[in-house]
Amino acid sequence: MKRNRLHIIGIVLLAGIWSSCGKDPRKPGRIYMPDMTYSQAYETYAPNPNFKDGQTARMPVEGTIPRGALPPEVLPEGAHKSYLFKKYYSPHPDDYERAGVELSNPLPLTDEVLAEGKRIYTTYCQVCHGEKGDGQGSIVTSGAYPPVNPYSTLLKDKPEGKMFYSITYGRNLMGSYASQLTPDERWKVIYYIQKLSGMGRFAASPAAATSQTN
Repeated sequence: MKRNRLHIIGIVLLAGIWSSCGKDPRKPGRIYMPDMTYSQAYETYAPNPNFKDGQTARMPVEGTIPRGALPPEVLPEGAHKSYLFKKYYSPHPDDYERAGVELSNPLPLTDEVLAEGKRIYTTYCQVCHGEKGDGQGSIVTSGAYPPVNPYSTLLKDKPEGKMFYSITYGRNLMGSYASQLTPDERWKVIYYIQKLSGMGRFAASPAAATSQTN
């Protein structure tokens, strides 16, 4: 009985292999699992009868933030706007000013955040702004690029929201880095830039500044 069962199984397997194989690559033989062979998903721009407008590509749900962003419940009030920046702020001077008022760095300031900010700065910013933020980057000192003001002048008393805006949309001779850096990465490099220039949360308190001058 057992031998007969194995014999039948062998015949079925041989028949399956024989019917599924062929020398002509355009005729792959019988397909036993078509759902695995041919995708049932709709192409991005193909018509889709499941929606009233017939479109497959859909806009994100209102309030959606990108994967990897901080969840809304741990963000300071209004900080979600930095993750949906271009939804709330246009490349217009009025929105540059508004971002400076409304946005501040939502990330906790830690050694790890600063270390990542330094890595990002070294990769994307140092070539122009210099290792110390003095505007003496390699493409400036070589004469290939116009002089860049040091951060101590360029960013004096500049709010974090304006810095974020400049990295996102570009400012003056600097282009946009929105495609290279995620919102979190932009905030991390802002921390490091502030540390280089002694700004923001790294600014000396009035009492400390007074003691240093005495």
